[in-house]
Amino acid sequence: MNNNSNNSYQGAVMKGMGVCAGVADMLYLSPTGLIALEFKTETGRQNVAQKIWQMQIESAGYKYFIVRSLDDFLKAINKSTTNE
Repeated sequence: MNNNSNNSYQGAVMKGMGVCAGVADMLYLSPTGLIALEFKTETGRQNVAQKIWQMQIESAGYKYFIVRSLDDFLKAINKSTTNE
């Protein structure tokens, strides 16, 4: 599900459906467990809700990666499948 609304009405509908602020753009279930992937541009930064969500994911023992390129994505996926 897309976690970004185009307007306040759509945002309210999505919130009513259970969408939460800060959740990573992609959740990947690998053979070794869950990893969260947050896609950003080269200069993009996490907002406060995303940082909190990252801390919660990592404190639960899961992996979280900020992906800025195809190379970053491939490294994250490879790390998740080799249990590093």
